[in-house]
Amino acid sequence: MAPARTMTGDTVVSDIEKGPQSPASPTNTDDTLRGDAIIEIGEDNDGSTTRPSSDSRSSVNEAPAQPHDEKQRPTFLRRVTGSFRSEPDPLFVTETNTRKLENTPNGFPRLAAFQSSEANFSLYRSFSYLHSRILLDLQDEITALEKELDEIDWDDFDEDPDRLRSRQADVDAAAREGSDMRNRRVILKEIRMKLMEYDEVLIKTRTLESFQKPSDRNYRSVRRYHHNTKPIMDAEMDSIRSKEDTVSLRSGREWATFDGGVETVIGQVDHWLKKVFRCKEPPLQKYFRTPELRAKTTNNYISFYSSTRIDKLINILITFVIFILLVVPVITMYQLTSTVSHSAADAASAGNATASASSTTDTNTRDTFNAVGVLVVFTLLFSAAMSLLTKAARHELFAASAAYCAILVVFIGNFTGPGN
Repeated sequence: MAPARTMTGDTVVSDIEKGPQSPASPTNTDDTLRGDAIIEIGEDNDGSTTRPSSDSRSSVNEAPAQPHDEKQRPTFLRRVTGSFRSEPDPLFVTETNTRKLENTPNGFPRLAAFQSSEANFSLYRSFSYLHSRILLDLQDEITALEKELDEIDWDDFDEDPDRLRSRQADVDAAAREGSDMRNRRVILKEIRMKLMEYDEVLIKTRTLESFQKPSDRNYRSVRRYHHNTKPIMDAEMDSIRSKEDTVSLRSGREWATFDGGVETVIGQVDHWLKKVFRCKEPPLQKYFRTPELRAKTTNNYISFYSSTRIDKLINILITFVIFILLVVPVITMYQLTSTVSHSAADAASAGNATASASSTTDTNTRDTFNAVGVLVVFTLLFSAAMSLLTKAARHELFAASAAYCAILVVFIGNFTGPGN
């Protein structure tokens, strides 16, 4: 069965799934809750919620990493950094719960647990065809009411023009006609109700159209899960088969093909290392999959990766690419247009009696054209990197490429020719 892998964010899990461990330090991002703010545990007057003292902690927390030795004293570094370390949180603070796929009844409950376990798996139909049908039907109804209103306006204009010049006069005339008469007041009321219904559907449809389409990789992962586990009947799988009508709830992140490629490479390397070194678990899991994510499911064909850790790796790779694209062309063009290289060429020409005076000019022109060639190549590489590594818009891609090219042009202008 083909595995279904995707990126995911950090989640929570109970301590039972993680096995016997000592309470983790708040600085450990693998085993503790993380947030933008820090909340300390206060002491109530009745003592119902208090922070346990060091005497009440488990012996596992107090046991040193090395065998106990009364003569051993903490090092100077430990004595200095010990005062800055915070005590581990108690169990009732670190204990968390999560929904496991295998603990959910097979069927729509398990399918809902699977699709809610990761934003990339949140794929649903947009029903764009039905939205269009409803909008067209409402549009035709409103158009018919508009024509009926125009006819009544022209009839009243011929019979009683003052009725169109005063709303109160029109209301009084409609009251005299009775509620059974289809007059202007009745038509306007129907138009108002239909317009509100039409506008609501139109706005909702416009909002739905702004949702992102799922990537081929995420769509295949969900299809593989349906194929492997068969949570629902085959006759009820038409929704997932409608690929062009499927939208993703994931948003707020610069998702690009490069991100999925990096995660795929990590998974393949992880399985290769496990096979080569005969490890019980993939060795890279502890770096890219938190214990909470590993405890979400026991299915070997489903892999949840921490989006925060993948993002850190991708940021490092992008930083390295930017560094290469900025430094390599500068060094190359400096070697082509540097004064030292031209001085060496002049010295060689001076020692040769048959050298002409135009040889230096030809060398400068040739080196300048070579520098321009380097500029063109690296500008294309920069534009390609922007397109592959980011989700930059077209105008952003033009602006970034123009700025990059301008930097290299200024460098060539300042260092072209001998003596500059």
